[in-house]
Amino acid sequence: MNNAQDALYRVHQLHAERRGEVPLPYEEFQRHALTASESDPTRFLSPLEPQVKMQVKAKPRFAFGRLCVTEGVAKSVPADEILKAVQRHAAGDWGVLDQADWQRNDKALRDGERLFSKYESSTGKKFWVITEADRRVTTVLLPADY
Repeated sequence: MNNAQDALYRVHQLHAERRGEVPLPYEEFQRHALTASESDPTRFLSPLEPQVKMQVKAKPRFAFGRLCVTEGVAKSVPADEILKAVQRHAAGDWGVLDQADWQRNDKALRDGERLFSKYESSTGKKFWVITEADRRVTTVLLPADY
């Protein structure tokens, strides 16, 4: 396992614990994650976390590849807020950026460069969503994780 996979699996474990359930073994969890669509932000929850439902209000503007969540985010930001942020990011809603950074992201989207969004959880925790220029990986992280 690598750190990103560990963090994503840890999100699953924490949610299973909160519901009083036994988390899936890591290998089974990975099979679910690897067989799901790469542009579906719910792929690491479904069918593992069926109680979380998301409505896609806007079609993703780009494929964001493999989704990675750092341990810091997994421990401090509720999973539904992580998913909502990823959904917003994929739709081109860059969060709480100033106008210049928002325009820089719009240009990066057109030019195939790295995309950066900034969000704040309901508890006030600031976190980022970054999609690499090659669109193979999107990472959800705390500023301290960078």
